[in-house]
Amino acid sequence: MRAAAWRRVGGYWRSSLRDLRTDGAWMAIAKHIWVANEVTDMFGIMGSAFMDAMDIFAPAGIRLIPVVHEQGAAHMADGFARVSGRHGVTIGQNGPGISNCVTGIAAAFWAHSPVVIVTPEAGTMGIGLGGFQEANQLPMFQEHTKYQGHVCNPARMAEFTGRCFDRAMSEMGPTQLNIPRDYFYGDIDVEIPQPQRLDRGPGGDKSLNEAADLLVQAEFPVIISGGGVVMADAVDECIELAERLGAPVVNSYLHNDSFPASHP
Repeated sequence: MRAAAWRRVGGYWRSSLRDLRTDGAWMAIAKHIWVANEVTDMFGIMGSAFMDAMDIFAPAGIRLIPVVHEQGAAHMADGFARVSGRHGVTIGQNGPGISNCVTGIAAAFWAHSPVVIVTPEAGTMGIGLGGFQEANQLPMFQEHTKYQGHVCNPARMAEFTGRCFDRAMSEMGPTQLNIPRDYFYGDIDVEIPQPQRLDRGPGGDKSLNEAADLLVQAEFPVIISGGGVVMADAVDECIELAERLGAPVVNSYLHNDSFPASHP
């Protein structure tokens, strides 16, 4: 086991080791990967599957914000991701706790929010035998997630955890990390993956020139402002374009924040 040198940078915990290795179960792995992805908050209701994890998350600056109902936790993670531009994380107890999150994850999907939902499931020795609160949790979210990682072997815990965070951000949508209850505990030796991020740009010269030509030729241009404007932090630029063109603006569904309703 290699020791990690953690330091506080800009309000977040960071590790000085790029090739960090650790002996531990999902709890330790999650802590390192979540810290690397600047996770500071997660939303949910405490459950027996992950209760012990709280002992190591708090010292790393990660807090669980409790809710009355898991649907609220998923909506809160969605809202957090929209406002912060970082991952929203939600977690709940396997079975009924997780099924309560479906509506909130669907909303995050259509809003293109990078939400990671951690779904504990029945232990491997109880699956198919009516294990504690057993439910088939992957089909619940398959229509409203960009990626589903099911931990089929403890040795792949870090791989699936890291991939869920990477895919949520690269594809801008929810991902699901499904973990059998008994895989939350135990000793493993894994390499912690570093976060992978895609560089985003305004587009190629050809596409930009074609867009400019369309605007020049348009007799009555109308701007539909939506999620892309918000994600690019380009509301001011959208206002400037609308004023230059003299074009009316409408907001796309779920994105009234993409253009101020008070603008004349």
